[in-house]
Amino acid sequence: MYKTVVAFTLASLFSSSLMAYDLKSNMLLLNAELSEVQRAFISSDQKGVDESVKRFAKHAQDLLGNKEKFAAMLPDKKKNKASEAVMSAQIISHNVQIILDAIENKNNQSGQVRREEAQRAYTYIEHACFRCHNIVRDEY
Repeated sequence: MYKTVVAFTLASLFSSSLMAYDLKSNMLLLNAELSEVQRAFISSDQKGVDESVKRFAKHAQDLLGNKEKFAAMLPDKKKNKASEAVMSAQIISHNVQIILDAIENKNNQSGQVRREEAQRAYTYIEHACFRCHNIVRDEY
């Protein structure tokens, strides 16, 4: 799977002049990385969660965290929606930190509480992704 992620990354780097393709390829990359996080959670792979969520967070911030950069990838009639991407990046960053804190046990909680908090944070990340995607994509 890591090779697939690398392939998507390389594809996005080589296609920066085609904005629509670049946005789609970046979204596919984020989707693949988020799937890796989910797989790690399901298999109780703490190291896998740590590595995959950090990789996902970096790419999400790179894509969504800069309003002007993100707006440049949107069609003209959607450029005003770029602030939604920035908000999603902030929500993602906050919830990634919750997951990392749970892994490091910063709040000195039981394993079950930490796991549930981290999994809840993951669902908030999914929600931020869907919300942004729906606002940017949909006509209404």
